[in-house]
Amino acid sequence: MEAGVIRQGLLAVCALLPCLARAEVAAEYLQGYARAVLDLQFPGRNIEVIAAYDDGRLVLVDGSCAPDAERLPVETAIEATQRFAHVVWQAAPQCGSAATAPAGTLAQIQPMQSDTPAAKSAQAEESDSSIEALPVDELFKPLIADPRQPQFAIKYDRYDARDDFDAASVSFGDYFGFASGLFGEYGVSQIGLQGAVFALFNLDAPSYDLVNADYWLGIPLSVRRGPLSYLTRIYHQSSHLGDEFLIGNPDIPRINLSYEDWETLTSYEWKLWRFYGGGGVILNSEPNLDPLHVQMGAEYRRPQAFLGWQFVGAADWQANQEQNWQGSGSYQMGFAIDGHANREIRFMLEHYRGYSPNGQFYNERLRYTGLGVYFDL
Repeated sequence: MEAGVIRQGLLAVCALLPCLARAEVAAEYLQGYARAVLDLQFPGRNIEVIAAYDDGRLVLVDGSCAPDAERLPVETAIEATQRFAHVVWQAAPQCGSAATAPAGTLAQIQPMQSDTPAAKSAQAEESDSSIEALPVDELFKPLIADPRQPQFAIKYDRYDARDDFDAASVSFGDYFGFASGLFGEYGVSQIGLQGAVFALFNLDAPSYDLVNADYWLGIPLSVRRGPLSYLTRIYHQSSHLGDEFLIGNPDIPRINLSYEDWETLTSYEWKLWRFYGGGGVILNSEPNLDPLHVQMGAEYRRPQAFLGWQFVGAADWQANQEQNWQGSGSYQMGFAIDGHANREIRFMLEHYRGYSPNGQFYNERLRYTGLGVYFDL
């Protein structure tokens, strides 16, 4: 019987090991993220990151023994990242009683023994430069209003194009991180893989014809330092018309649109706002397309705007050389509810006006207005 109990105990420990390893990686990632924010916005301040927890708590030590009034801007900057909900200040030994945490706060902190994985990570001077496999979060946040953002979404729109019709659009896409910590102290960095499929259906057709499907695959490299984040990626997109659509529209010539593109974007977060911009160049295309394109946009989020829901507004503007720099605009407004690990569901009203983002119709002007449900995993 004792052998059976020991065997069950060993099995339980083995089952818990992956969870403990994942928790350690997540804690190290959050600590590195917080250090990047502090280094950028408060250079010279002797503030040390002691621990970070996935429930939103961040534990800091202020080695400069600054008064509470000087800590408030630090707390505001940390909480503005929307990754930490509460900053806990731990007493610095050299500050004596002048830098003690608020009453009852330290009791909420998990015990930090010197031999725990989180304590070892905090004490290691080179922890920012260590490379971590399979990071748990995406450094460059998805662009809300970009019509070709790899994500999961279901949309209904009324199209005003060559023919007016009710349309359903679905996309299946996600980001998977391979490694983080590639650039050490210069910021939190990450390389990964993005993939997506974007499909457009004509709901007015008898069999809800598939009009177009775009297949998208990219390798992004992202870096973050405080409110600034950068993304550069090379990606491939190929487009295909639906068989039933071709049968019903024999007068439309088929174009096998396919291209590889290299783009770079910069994003800046300020209070409740986010601004981004950048551009890229098409490396290879069929048919031959003029290569240059630019993109910019803005996003706004107000937490707890309505019964716990977050208000979200976004605008995205794009132009390219192929279309003589005539812009296309995408606009969204709605509400989001989020959960753990930055997952959220958004219900958004949307409007688009410009050149079609759908495959071989890229040279046709259109407008659409509708409602979309987005799932950021």
